Amino acid sequence: MTAGCSLRSSLCRVGFLVGFLLMEGPSALAATKPHAPIRSRDAHRLAAPRVPARIRQVGKASWYGPEYQGNKTASGQRFDQRQLTAAHRALPLGTRVKVTNLETGQAVQVTINDRGPHAKGRIIDLSQAAAQKIGLKKDGTTRVRVEASSPQGSQAAQAQDGQSKKAARKRA
Repeated sequence: MTAGCSLRSSLCRVGFLVGFLLMEGPSALAATKPHAPIRSRDAHRLAAPRVPARIRQVGKASWYGPEYQGNKTASGQRFDQRQLTAAHRALPLGTRVKVTNLETGQAVQVTINDRGPHAKGRIIDLSQAAAQKIGLKKDGTTRVRVEASSPQGSQAAQAQDGQSKKAARKRA
């Protein structure tokens, strides 16, 4: 045994493996065969997942505010409870969403800039300002309808449009 190195030690195993490969010479370190280049018909596999043109959900909404003020959101922005923003588990960041309170009929447009809600049974977390606009703040939670369109100005939407046009030209 080597001094200060047990066989169970992962560091020892790595050192042994490197030493073995170096003793074998260049043939043991030979590069693997390069992969075939990606063909244009496979390019769609690398693209961002498609977002349906229209998404509608009905469920419970809640709001969050003062305790998260100034914290970083999933989009990298700082959370500002006075802005019309929201957290959603799956919608792409930057998506504009219309949230309608089903009890009062009031609606607000928000931008998804965070992930959540983390409470079970809820579909969206609104900022304090957005919650006030639809009368949610006093209740804490309420049933809402969430309607989202794919973000038109986003790079993902532009890339999808470009790929669709290329595919149509190839078929023609």
